[in-house]
Amino acid sequence: MARPLHILRALALLAGIGAAAACGRADAASRSAKPDAMAQATGAATGATPANDSLANIALMQKADRSRLQGPENAMWVVMISDFQCPYCKQWHDSSMAQLKRDYIDTGKIRFAYLHLPLESIHPHARAEAQASLCAGVQGKFWEYADAIFDNFGTARGMSDVSPLLSRIAKDLALDVPTFDKCRVSAPIASLVNNDLAQAKQAGVQSTPSFIIGSFLVQGAMPYKDFRKAVDTALVMAKSTKGTPSR
Repeated sequence: MARPLHILRALALLAGIGAAAACGRADAASRSAKPDAMAQATGAATGATPANDSLANIALMQKADRSRLQGPENAMWVVMISDFQCPYCKQWHDSSMAQLKRDYIDTGKIRFAYLHLPLESIHPHARAEAQASLCAGVQGKFWEYADAIFDNFGTARGMSDVSPLLSRIAKDLALDVPTFDKCRVSAPIASLVNNDLAQAKQAGVQSTPSFIIGSFLVQGAMPYKDFRKAVDTALVMAKSTKGTPSR
């Protein structure tokens, strides 16, 4: 599913777009990335297997993994690396996600995926929220659950134990709550998040939100007009590369 990336350049190469705020770093300066790891990350899933790799566990991971993909398989990848407790991830989600879906996902221009990078040292609930979203995905509600987590951002931040909120959101979305609660503390789902963390590290991602947009690694919650510029530029470059005869 992963595609090789031929042009690994920083966002600074795109005229008129500057750094944007991000969690995990003092700034969101652009950086180079490792091609093999970037290609793996754009695959969006996963190849990870739990320690007890029973068929049921593998099936659970695969179903959860597929739930965070949107758009046609043959479209250019845009992968978001995010943390549900990062205020800049919420900022980008609230200002840009619906527009990105309308302009690029629903029109079939991009294949969008959500990878988790819970920054647990500063966001103690991020891993639990990541695992919960994947278990909502098992029941077909990953994106609705992600929206709800961001909607409850302030509530979660003030809680010492986020589990009651995670279960309440599941109930509000009409999920099978006992099955959901069992899933979100399971080894296969923990393995899936661990695999996301490993992919982010291998790709050189150190902050959230970060995005792999075609052949670009972009970091920070940039305004949507700038994000569109990055996507449009990457689409042009992807089309140009695709049309270049192999030698």
